[in-house]
Amino acid sequence: MPYTGKRYGLILAWGLLVAAAAALAPAGLQGERPPLWAWVLWMLAFATAFWAFRKAGLLVAEAVRRITWLMPVVAVFALPAALLAPSRARGMVALTLSVRALAAAAAGAGIATWLGPTGIVSGARQIGAPQRLVDVLEATIASLATVLRQVKSMLQAREARRTAFGAWSDMVTQPTESIRGFGRLVAALLLRSLERAEALERARRARGLEP
Repeated sequence: MPYTGKRYGLILAWGLLVAAAAALAPAGLQGERPPLWAWVLWMLAFATAFWAFRKAGLLVAEAVRRITWLMPVVAVFALPAALLAPSRARGMVALTLSVRALAAAAAGAGIATWLGPTGIVSGARQIGAPQRLVDVLEATIASLATVLRQVKSMLQAREARRTAFGAWSDMVTQPTESIRGFGRLVAALLLRSLERAEALERARRARGLEP
């Protein structure tokens, strides 16, 4: 369950500190082995992630699944950087970069899941973040929540119209049609998001708020 205490700022600050420390730990880009303390920081980040997921009420299997979702994004950003390392150490650099990025992302995802959208905004206020920044963060989280709800409803409607369950199986048998289908889904989501943004802006102006 989401955090219900009052120390939002302390938890958010701890999550940011662990994620930043893990992300800044040396990964041996020049071909040297990362120091032992870097691996300790990365393990601490993973432990923080599992601890936060557990506090949020998720089982270990679900926590592992959520961390696994981060792996494609981590691979996109981390693996190309390994090409800049010496050829003899590219495998090690790819591994350490992936572990570093995944550890930092997992810690952030765990804390965000435990705090929830409201807790993240409250925590940002408690740690003294600028009010403008907090307002932008709050609006961004609200918009993302709306988009995620739209995605969920669109996927449910898509599955209800399908004769077979699951979209990923068709990626093997009908890759072109599957990609086109996802493209149409993204286009429809973009249009719905724009309509939602326009409706929110009209509501703001109707209440006399500044544009």
